[in-house]
Amino acid sequence: MEVIGGDALGPLWDGPPREAMSQDRRELAAKIAMSLKLFAKFYGSQECDQIEAWLDEMVLRGEAGLFEAPRTVDVVSHRTKYFFGNGYTYGQGCQGKEELLPLGSVDAIPLWLTTLVIQPLVSKGILPQGWVDSVVVNDYRSGGSIVSHVDPLHLFARPILTATFFCPAKLVFGASFDPARTVPPAYSQMLPRGSVLVLDGTSANDVTHGMRPEDLFGARRVSIVLRHVLDHAPTYLPPGTLNPRERSRLIRGVQGRWRDPASKTFFIVRQLSVAVLSVLRGDPDEGEEPFSHSATWRLTPREDGLVCNTGLLDLDGLFPQRLQWKPLNPNHEKIGFTWIRLHGD
Repeated sequence: MEVIGGDALGPLWDGPPREAMSQDRRELAAKIAMSLKLFAKFYGSQECDQIEAWLDEMVLRGEAGLFEAPRTVDVVSHRTKYFFGNGYTYGQGCQGKEELLPLGSVDAIPLWLTTLVIQPLVSKGILPQGWVDSVVVNDYRSGGSIVSHVDPLHLFARPILTATFFCPAKLVFGASFDPARTVPPAYSQMLPRGSVLVLDGTSANDVTHGMRPEDLFGARRVSIVLRHVLDHAPTYLPPGTLNPRERSRLIRGVQGRWRDPASKTFFIVRQLSVAVLSVLRGDPDEGEEPFSHSATWRLTPREDGLVCNTGLLDLDGLFPQRLQWKPLNPNHEKIGFTWIRLHGD
């Protein structure tokens, strides 16, 4: 494994001549260089092939709507983002005001990503075990770009790690993204396929970084960004967020015995556990059981309601004799489902 740093004024430099740089700019470039660490060949060719095959499978899952959480995939022109573990608000108007999305808004970190991408970094002592709890996969196609930014200081601990797959790219620091490219980069860092870049100090905190369309050297580049959420990071509470009293009312309201409209499946709710019973054709008079215990589901309280299996129940769906569950993932399930309270409950 080769470990190299960038070269602000060497072959990666694409700004004005050295003598044209101000002293402040020279000092900034030196500080950026000192705060970066590049593991240029961290993942070998075979490892890259394996990770890239999983990335292709991830894209197919996204296109088929197979992710469970509603905010896992975000698609714009020339770029698709996949959030795992912890997602967050971002984009124009959010800088400095970013917030974590409520738990359950994005899918958990996939096992293949933990095994193939994160664990090798842990094994080499680059990251502590269990440190990564937020992963963003950026899939850039030709013409795509990473807007100039600083990873939110109030959301994520340092360092920030980014791994590169498919084609190489160049990450630029302190550059403007206007059409005239008025401000050239203070520093440029080449990112080969299979590399891991560690940003800390000045490069992570004091200067913006990004990737312009001309910094992508191929038809497709995927970056996997690994981060750790700060303990007291603010969380976005969407309209309709339940307060503790409303959440308690929901939990109390679902207790008891329920059935589906066809009376083929019955649900017994005790606290946060749901016993699912299926109707059998046996004759109770002959000692045969009329029901079969087919599953146990868990009620999971969330900021916006209760999650059970593939449904979400909010206050709009709570009635004395009926529960109207909404689909948890509207991209996957088009309609919800109904439970009807049994007589005598």
